[in-house]
Amino acid sequence: MKQVKKMWSIALLVCVGLFGASCNDDDEPVVVPQTLDLGDGSKSNFEIGENTTLVYPNTYNLKGFVYVPDGVTLTIEPGVIVKGDKATQGTLIVERGGKIIAQGTKERPIVFTSAQAPGSRKPGDWGGLIVLGKAPNNKVQQTIEGGVRSSHGGTDAGDNSGILRYVRVEFAGIEYSTDNEINGITFGSVGSATTVDHVQVSFSGDDSFEWFGGTVNAKYLVAFRGWDDDFDTDNGFSGRIQFALGVRDPKIGDKSASNGFESDNNADGSTETPYTGAVFANVSLFGPVADPNAYTNEAGVNGSTTAARFQAGLHLRRNTQLSLFNSVIAAFPVGIIIENDKGSTTQQWATDGKLNIANCYLAGTQKNFQNAQYWSDGSVLNANDAGAFVETYFNRAGGGNSVSTLSALKLAGNPLALTGAGWLLGNGSPLATGAGWSHAKVASGFDNVAYIGAFGPAETANNNWTSGWCNFDPQNTNY
Repeated sequence: MKQVKKMWSIALLVCVGLFGASCNDDDEPVVVPQTLDLGDGSKSNFEIGENTTLVYPNTYNLKGFVYVPDGVTLTIEPGVIVKGDKATQGTLIVERGGKIIAQGTKERPIVFTSAQAPGSRKPGDWGGLIVLGKAPNNKVQQTIEGGVRSSHGGTDAGDNSGILRYVRVEFAGIEYSTDNEINGITFGSVGSATTVDHVQVSFSGDDSFEWFGGTVNAKYLVAFRGWDDDFDTDNGFSGRIQFALGVRDPKIGDKSASNGFESDNNADGSTETPYTGAVFANVSLFGPVADPNAYTNEAGVNGSTTAARFQAGLHLRRNTQLSLFNSVIAAFPVGIIIENDKGSTTQQWATDGKLNIANCYLAGTQKNFQNAQYWSDGSVLNANDAGAFVETYFNRAGGGNSVSTLSALKLAGNPLALTGAGWLLGNGSPLATGAGWSHAKVASGFDNVAYIGAFGPAETANNNWTSGWCNFDPQNTNY
């Protein structure tokens, strides 16, 4: 067994009194916080060579590409701050067979954030967090995106890459080239024995969360003011996700099209198995209520001053079989796209019940339905696409779906104010009841709550599960 190493560096234990006296009232040593480097700034082969613990209350500067290789476990204590270095595009990569044990608490979450000063942080300040495993994907073995060395994929659906609990990732996400990005958090073929819950990704420079294959399940996810998609699923991802919040900033968006969900079976739209068949339940998505050409990205954000374009709450395409239950899609230019692009049969999967949207609300969207990609000629809305198939599917008998105005949802405040409380349910909200759990895809592995969306009524335990550990103003936080 490899020796466990605690990254104390030259941290001192300071005690008051003579030998044998207490160090403090609790008879524990007082640890002087240190700022330590993790990584050498290179993008080659810096590995954490033995089991290592990042110790609270130290702060760690993540420099360059840092790999947790096969057989090694990186443990991060509650309350630890890891700052991604901008110059070297600091990125943490947990490779197949490696593990990360990042188990924060509600009172002391673990925070991965920008090393830039408060007020000057931007999406894409550092690389991000990449976790890779040995679970199946529909391309067998792949090299993960983003310019790193590592592959993912295998046959072990129950693979264990560790724990992410009460973790925040802020201002990460880098596009190295078109369709070759590091996201806020990237999961590659991560297995179902991995624990993921209470995780917030804020101001990502690409997708907030992206899954390439794998079977990992998750609960209590927050995608806050990201650049591209909130939740992106590819290559046969088949996990279960419950209680998730996505919130968009109208001044931060991709130059092509930002979505709440984007889901493909794979990039070429093939019928390779396993299909992308992830099941999401109790999701609340709040878009920018923006005309797609109305906003310009904040100057210098992610190196872009181009127009921020927003597309759909759900963009389902390329043979995906993703399912969404008991959820809210609000304030996007388009509510739902189910698209047969690249010769796929995505719409047939909806007809056959392999792709499912049930017991969901559309609210305050500029256009509820569309059958194809939002951009018909690369720049303007295709006004001739009435979304007839998607509308018929959404309104089918037994689907339990509804179209509403934003105000009719009776939320606690303005959900587009980007401050927090407006996402909760107010008195008399129709979302307080109406969830359905009879479908086979949600009959097991989910909490059978009565409400629709990510949050329950005021009298329920899940009224505000973001309280105490989420941060909705990381730009001005002094870490």
